[in-house]
Amino acid sequence: MKLFYSDASPYARCVRVLLHYYNVSDVTEVIIDPFSNNAEFLRCNPLAKVPCLSLNDGSSLYDSEVIMRFIDAKYGDSQLFGGQYNDWANQCHFSLLKGMLDSAVALRQEQLREQEGLRSDFWAARFEQALLRGLQQVEQLGLVHYQELTAQKVMLVCLLDYLDFRHPQLLWRKVVPSLSVWHADAAKSTIFKTTQPQ
Repeated sequence: MKLFYSDASPYARCVRVLLHYYNVSDVTEVIIDPFSNNAEFLRCNPLAKVPCLSLNDGSSLYDSEVIMRFIDAKYGDSQLFGGQYNDWANQCHFSLLKGMLDSAVALRQEQLREQEGLRSDFWAARFEQALLRGLQQVEQLGLVHYQELTAQKVMLVCLLDYLDFRHPQLLWRKVVPSLSVWHADAAKSTIFKTTQPQ
């Protein structure tokens, strides 16, 4: 199997964290520029988005959540997602975190549009506020109070690291100090350090 990914993509990083957590050896990680129109990559994912997992039978999986669930089921008996199919609250919490990651990436895209004179202050502010409200919700829900690693915690660490990486101006630690303390400890884990964007 082959995982196409971009080093800066927080979505791809979530997938790579799971691969490292389960010590998966039969997946080759391949860095790709999604904008390069690489023929093999486009055959695997016509949307030209990372991550994309090319399977041995010639089929592909894309969207980070789909790949994460596949890896968790194949190598960990759904340990990190915890068989959440009837646990609507947990599924909603995952969607909250994924939506926040979407907002963080959209905010980055707005920043890049500034070079073209197309940046929208309205949308930038809206994405920032969504992120801060979401983090407050995460802190209130107590999603990090349990010791064991979960898919939600993987996504949360990747999200917070991405905020530090791409949005250092967003002073999220002042808004959610308890989450900041948790993140400082959780991010020390080897699975996060080895997948840190450069």
